[in-house]
Amino acid sequence: MSKTTLIIVTFLISAGMCYSQKREIEKADKLFDNLAYIDAIEIYEDVAKNGYGDEDLYRKIADARYFNSKYIEASQWYAKLFALQPIQAPEYNFRYGQSLKSIGNYEEADVLLQRYFNSQGYTGYANVEDYLSKIDKFSQQYFISPTTYNTEFSNYPAYLKDATLYVVSNGESSMVTPWTNEPTSDIFVATTEGTELIEGSINTKFNEGSLVISRDGNTLYFTRNDYTGKKVGKDQENVTKLKLYRATKQGDSWENIEELPFNDSNYSMGHPALSFDETKLYFVSDIPEYGSKGGTDIFEVAINDDGTFGPIQNTAHINTPGNEMFPFIASDATLYFSSNGHTNLGGLDIFYAKADANSAYKNVVNLGKSINSPFDDFAFVIKDNTGYFASNRTGTQSDDIFSFQKNEDFKEPCVTSIEGIARDSKTEALLANVVVSLLDENNKIVDRVVADKNGQYAFENVDCNTSKFIRVEHPGFLTKEELIGEIDGDRVFNDVMLDPRIIDITEGSDLSLILNPIFFDLDESNIRPDAEPELQKVISVLRKHPNLKIDVRSHTDSRAGDAYNLALSNRRVKSTIAYIVSVGGISRDRLTGRGYGETLLVNNCSNNSNCTETEHQKNRRSEFIVVK
Repeated sequence: MSKTTLIIVTFLISAGMCYSQKREIEKADKLFDNLAYIDAIEIYEDVAKNGYGDEDLYRKIADARYFNSKYIEASQWYAKLFALQPIQAPEYNFRYGQSLKSIGNYEEADVLLQRYFNSQGYTGYANVEDYLSKIDKFSQQYFISPTTYNTEFSNYPAYLKDATLYVVSNGESSMVTPWTNEPTSDIFVATTEGTELIEGSINTKFNEGSLVISRDGNTLYFTRNDYTGKKVGKDQENVTKLKLYRATKQGDSWENIEELPFNDSNYSMGHPALSFDETKLYFVSDIPEYGSKGGTDIFEVAINDDGTFGPIQNTAHINTPGNEMFPFIASDATLYFSSNGHTNLGGLDIFYAKADANSAYKNVVNLGKSINSPFDDFAFVIKDNTGYFASNRTGTQSDDIFSFQKNEDFKEPCVTSIEGIARDSKTEALLANVVVSLLDENNKIVDRVVADKNGQYAFENVDCNTSKFIRVEHPGFLTKEELIGEIDGDRVFNDVMLDPRIIDITEGSDLSLILNPIFFDLDESNIRPDAEPELQKVISVLRKHPNLKIDVRSHTDSRAGDAYNLALSNRRVKSTIAYIVSVGGISRDRLTGRGYGETLLVNNCSNNSNCTETEHQKNRRSEFIVVK
């Protein structure tokens, strides 16, 4: 049977089943659109087993598995989808790539993930060899153990307050969450005998989630489905999102529940965290405004003295086009969070970032293996050297809670960030889109980035011991390599000045743009040995452009009298022109010149100033201006 005949026969056979199967698919579509993924999976897969399959069917089965963190199963259905049609919307490259990591297929995953991030304008995705090597260096920081708080349903740490652990687990409500088919979640307090419901009015028949408590123990921020005053909120598609709430302590009970004013029923907001000084509230949202990078981002708002809030801001250096969530700020001000957008082992990995001098979080580091796995790892909370996190890795019942203890033998590798600005060495103009490479001591490229429109570049998570040089390239400029300065601290600043390689030679052009200025000794007009190579450059330009004429302009510093300096600068013009004519063989009629004395200083080193000799030297110079 030919391939074409097989396709026709297959179509005719499937056509007879289409009507009943389409009714089943329509039913499943309705469940899927309402986020009832478990029920939808059963119907979709039943249809697929009966031989009916197309892009939409495979896409929805794969998504249903993916959104329930069933990555191994998701990878199988995404494989069918991509085999049928390799070109998919960008988000499917992301989902398939993340799913492939769960089965250890990192190389194929990275092809898809690189494609996705490039489509989002994000060029910081590293290749598999580089990022797995970096992750290995931070692995085995903690010894982990399962806890007794786990059930057959999803469980995760909600917050760690001093020695008290708050846990999110399924409650006693008869309501179920449609996309997991599990009972809705409540907040519990862990005890030596298990868990007990948190006291007060926080828990409802809807989902409650992660929280944070102020240091004085009197204010609690938490996550809940959009349910306020016994009224359920829904978005434009009739879906109930998440919102942020605040409660205050009354005795041992949490009361006075109020919704935060910046909530939006059309988008989810949750996972609150307080800055170390408690002047900012961090949270997670899928809202596309406020500089969103895509997916879910971490945002921040200022908490005013009267309890009101400032404008929403994006915690930009942390976020990616993927999902960032579950922020937690430890007692040393370190920010921990989960992400599938930063380079990871698969699913959500846990990362950390330390605050810089301006209390900003920039340098993101993967916590490595033992804490992270190819599946979802999230909700990390820590106090001193112990803490908890959740994972749905192999061997768990669902999302299970693990405890961890710091490995005292672990030695944290030296990791830093290198950033700087690229400029034109002659004009000091910012150079956009320069290519900056990071090299090791064997001149092998470790990483490569492209500077932004302001000439700014940055490398994050740089290994202090292997990264030795910076190479900067840009059309029209000479490539430059520089040794990285001594690494002291978690950030190194390395600005780079590039020398022009090509300039337009038009009337008014200054040939000093392609050479260094010609300097003179104090009170001297003779040509110094270090000036000869620069004058040879001028001679070379004049030889290559026989119709070119230049005006030599010489200057002095401000020391000595005005008249004397004017005469001295004229002598410097004569000696400069004489050198070009006698040594270079250039016709005298192509050269004009004039001395300007101290009338055109390049800095503030005027009469009676306290300038250094180096600063005065900058004014004792000759320039070469194209006049024809």
